[in-house]
Amino acid sequence: MSTRDHPDWWRPVGGCNSQDSTLERRSLVWNDDGIEDGTIPAVFSQAGTYEGKFYTRGCRGMIEELQLYCIGDGIDTITLRYSPHPCLGPVGEVIITPAAAWAWQVLVIREMWNYDSLFIWVHECGGNVDWAYDTELPYDGHMSLDAGATWADANIRPFIRVVYTGETPGDVPVSGIVNNIPIPATSSLLLAENVLIDQNVITDIVLVEGAGYVDLVVCRSVLLEHSHRTAFMFYADGDLCLDWRMDTLDDWGFNDDTQPLALVEYAVDGDCTFMVTKRWEFRRTFLVRAYNALGGSFVYVHVHPNLMR
Repeated sequence: MSTRDHPDWWRPVGGCNSQDSTLERRSLVWNDDGIEDGTIPAVFSQAGTYEGKFYTRGCRGMIEELQLYCIGDGIDTITLRYSPHPCLGPVGEVIITPAAAWAWQVLVIREMWNYDSLFIWVHECGGNVDWAYDTELPYDGHMSLDAGATWADANIRPFIRVVYTGETPGDVPVSGIVNNIPIPATSSLLLAENVLIDQNVITDIVLVEGAGYVDLVVCRSVLLEHSHRTAFMFYADGDLCLDWRMDTLDDWGFNDDTQPLALVEYAVDGDCTFMVTKRWEFRRTFLVRAYNALGGSFVYVHVHPNLMR
C-alpha cells in the first residue's frame, strides 16, 4: 500500500512539524578536508587562475559570505567570480587581499541567489597569492584553458566555502516543460567616449561580461578625415554578429527610419552615428570593436545590457 492510500497520508508523522518545509535553513556549504586557520595545506595553487568549484544543487537562498583558504602578502589580490554554472559569464565578483598567513578569508556578499546551482572560480590572482585545494574525493573542480569560454572537469577540490541564510529546503525538479519564470536581471549603461582608434588597428571599445542580452547599441565616429569609413563590429560570446561601416550603411539606403539598424547621422569626413535596437543574447561576453583602414578616428559607443542577477 502506498503512503497516499492511507487516509491520513497528508499528516506529518514521526513528530515532524509541517513548518520544517517553510522555515529557512542556515548552513555552511563546503567540500574540503576541514582545514583550520594556520595550517599549511598539502597542495596549493600559486597565482593560478580559471580554476573553480561547482555546487550542483541546493544553493538557492541568501549568500552571506564566500570563503577562500589562501595566503598572500597583504598587497596582491585574488578575484573570485560566480555564476549558476560553468557555461555562463559572471553574475557577481569579489576581490580578496589575503594576509601573510594561511587562513579562511571571508568576503561578505549578502545577496539573494535565485539559482539552484553555484559555480565559483578564480578569475585573477596576484603573483604573491596562493590558494589551497586537494586531490581527494569527491571531486568538484573545473578548469579552463581559454579564459572561461569552455570548462573541463578537474580531479581537485578547491577550498572554497559558502555561508547561507534563507536557504530553501530543496526545489522540486521538473522535467519536460519550459520554465517561464522571468530571470532576475539588472539594466545598466556602459559607454566609451572619445576613444582614439589607430589606423588599420582593430580596437576593443566596450566589453560586457556576464549573461543576458543587449537591446540598444549606439555607435558614433566624430568629425575627422575618413570618419565615415569607420566600421563597428559586435561579438556575442566571441562570434561575430554585426560588421558595418558608416559609408556602407549610407550606400545601402539605411537612414534614421530603418530600425532596428538606423543611420541617424551621416557626413563624409564628418559626424556619423548608427543605432541598433535588435536584441543580442549572450552567455559570457558581448564586445564592440571599431576599425578604420584609412585613418585614425575618435569613436563613441553606448551599450545597454540586461544581465542576470
